[in-house]
Amino acid sequence: MTVDTLERVMWRLRKHAVDKERPTNTELELAIIHECGTDPKTYKNNRRALIKLKWIKATDNKTVWLTNKDLTGDY
Repeated sequence: MTVDTLERVMWRLRKHAVDKERPTNTELELAIIHECGTDPKTYKNNRRALIKLKWIKATDNKTVWLTNKDLTGDY
């Protein structure tokens, strides 16, 4: 998992969830599956990395917030 891969995950998530600041966890999971693979550990690790980079915030069991920090290029 690299930052480039995580950027592609965010791109795919934004492409699929147009005009949403709070995409569902299912939409996030589909974006990770398309870019990284289908293993459940892959989903957990990539989601954890996106939270650690502060590109998303976990709000509840169904949605996440997009913080837009991935668009600025600051890591």
